[in-house]
Amino acid sequence: MAAPAPKKKSRKGLIALPVIVIAAIVLAVPPALAGGLMVPVSKIVFKETTGSLSATQATANVSLVTAYEYYFSIRSSGMFRTSDTNVNSNGNTTIRIDLKLTNPSGLTTDLGNTNISGGIGTRTHTIYLSVDQGVTVSGSYTLSIDITASVTVGGILEVSLLPVDLTATFTVS
Repeated sequence: MAAPAPKKKSRKGLIALPVIVIAAIVLAVPPALAGGLMVPVSKIVFKETTGSLSATQATANVSLVTAYEYYFSIRSSGMFRTSDTNVNSNGNTTIRIDLKLTNPSGLTTDLGNTNISGGIGTRTHTIYLSVDQGVTVSGSYTLSIDITASVTVGGILEVSLLPVDLTATFTVS
């Protein structure tokens, strides 16, 4: 009598297990990093114009988003975003924007700086602050924005412009 043929092991179980593990990690990590399912995100917007180095008042609004939206959409696009509104090539400018955030307990955190080079004109800047920058507890936060710039015209004349300081205050509840 011949021995029965050995059964082939199911590969479906071997494939399903890693898929389940990866899905569990993707679903569990963002809320774990954020400290909850919903996180506050403050969006601060202002414009600066080089040449005269002036800036509009910074406006801030706070919204609650899911940890998934924050980590997979907002955070992945960067904390600081700039778009040219009306920039020309009549000269060159170097802009440095320093950011400092003061939390409700009065502790100030240096968020670093952003350097921008390009033509002279107006740019719109958008800053997103959330759990990664220390916006974690309820209360009033203050973002200090210090802008310094120099302008070069004709490749010869370089002028350092007087700094501009902006403040944006927002409340997380």
